[in-house]
Amino acid sequence: NVVFTNGAVSTRAGSTKFNTTAIGSFVGDGIYTSRDNTGAETMVVFAGGTGWYLTGTSTFATIPSAQSVFTAGVRVATAQYENHLFAGNGGVTPYKYNGAHWTRHGVPSVASALTGTVSATGGTYPAATFYFKTVFVNSATVEGDVSPISTGFVVSANGSVELTGIPVAPTSHGVSSRRIYRASGAAGTFQRIATIADNTTTVYSDTYQPAGATAPSDNGEPPKYSTICLHQNRLFCNDTANPNYVWYSEITEPFTFKATSFRPIGDGSFDLVKGVFVYENGVMVQCERSCTLIYMPSTDPTDWVDIRIRSQYGSKSPFGSFLYKNKAMIPAMENTKFAGFASISGSSLDPTASALDVATAGGELSSDRIEPNMFDIDETYVGNISSLVFKNKAYITVTEAGSTTNGRIWIFDFSISNLNKSQSASWSPLSGLNAAQFTVFNGKLYYVSSTATGFVYQLEATAFSDDATAINSTFWTKEFAGIPGHENHDKDFRQANLLVEKTGSYPMQFGWRVDSDIGEGLTQNIDLTPGGEVWNTKNWGEFNWDAGQGQEDVRVFLGPARGKRIQFKFSNMVTLAQRFKVHWMTFTYNLKGKR
Repeated sequence: NVVFTNGAVSTRAGSTKFNTTAIGSFVGDGIYTSRDNTGAETMVVFAGGTGWYLTGTSTFATIPSAQSVFTAGVRVATAQYENHLFAGNGGVTPYKYNGAHWTRHGVPSVASALTGTVSATGGTYPAATFYFKTVFVNSATVEGDVSPISTGFVVSANGSVELTGIPVAPTSHGVSSRRIYRASGAAGTFQRIATIADNTTTVYSDTYQPAGATAPSDNGEPPKYSTICLHQNRLFCNDTANPNYVWYSEITEPFTFKATSFRPIGDGSFDLVKGVFVYENGVMVQCERSCTLIYMPSTDPTDWVDIRIRSQYGSKSPFGSFLYKNKAMIPAMENTKFAGFASISGSSLDPTASALDVATAGGELSSDRIEPNMFDIDETYVGNISSLVFKNKAYITVTEAGSTTNGRIWIFDFSISNLNKSQSASWSPLSGLNAAQFTVFNGKLYYVSSTATGFVYQLEATAFSDDATAINSTFWTKEFAGIPGHENHDKDFRQANLLVEKTGSYPMQFGWRVDSDIGEGLTQNIDLTPGGEVWNTKNWGEFNWDAGQGQEDVRVFLGPARGKRIQFKFSNMVTLAQRFKVHWMTFTYNLKGKR
């Protein structure tokens, strides 16, 4: 429970409960921030199979029509585009949310053919046989697939047609109007003759209206997806019915997916598609045993190239990937075993007329410094790993062995620049926080609980406590053996000097132990009281004002401490609202000789 900032180590900030009333007794299945084109934000939570939205400042209400649409306990994936939040969990029809209405993602096709009657008068029809089709239209004026063809209507000269039984879509389909198309002859071209601007009217009289646009021929619905992203004005998603397919929507139109708009990735058997995310100029597809970059030099799918990353790592974590410093980090699987976090690095891929240069696409593991801890992550729940970048730090929530819910957060801090010239990032474990998933809302970091509490929490709060619970903030340094050449010599460790932040009227604990002792060693408390005069306790003009010290160079004597190596500890002693911050330290010893 510490963080590293500008060379210092300090107690992490606390967390506070956000919503005043629980969202039922549910585990969080997703938390997202929906943003429209004005910049307005809405926090959306999925829990108990239902969608919830933030009303006011700290209360959630169920999204109308979004009750029990998903399976409780199954993570919901979303993507934002054109003022809509598209959401699916792989098991049921995906939906969209525009801040007011919750309706199906795609535009469903009409299942039944039009019926009706013919009149010998009342119109300007020529004598011929005519056929009709109808189509549903959503609020974005996007059409779905047309209905089956009607039976032929034999019309005499100057006759008319009364269409009846025009299909009405359920409210959840998001249909705001319907369109009717007509053709002369079953094999003729169907052209639009009418738009019914509602979802209630069931009859229409056609006196031979002029024909307009041609009927759509391939406006299919999206598949049932469990991962989705936006790139180049298209949505990309997986398909739980065809687990090695990656589908993509029409460009600038996220509601329809043509029957041929998919790319097979993986093998459909052991190397299934688990995640998609944007990486450089393409979409990275995470399969269980491999990663493939769909490189996109243009918006034309015929120009796209599938590049399998030269690495043996795959991933089963659709919510665990994130971008940093022109790299992509993924929770990595190797031969069905969790291997840590793999960093995929690669510069731009420049295709030529004769060949595609893929030499710069590759992968490397970046978890060597925390490798033992990575093996504590329970492989049964790697699909629940979730990550989010906030202020140059990646927050990664995982399930560790012995648990069934996410109960550990790792911070991957890639903002560090002056701890060490060779160190480009640090890892910090946080405990006491049960985060299912993160979101950034109004510039602050939040998570929804992975336990059945129904609460959302703000992270990085200023109070150094977790919702009035003390933080167990302890940091052990590595073992120090002295200057080079002294590693095998016994030493009398004499004193330590450390620069501490004077954070409040309370102590921090400083400890030390030698030669890989696993106990607590010796300890001493260091007073962190800033000192100085207390405001309004002295007579004005009689005393000089002294605000006290913000930092202090503290000396601690280490005797008796003899050994080859020494290790140091900083702790807030698990006390509510207490913290520490140590900027640097040094120690001295007397060399006793080689033993």
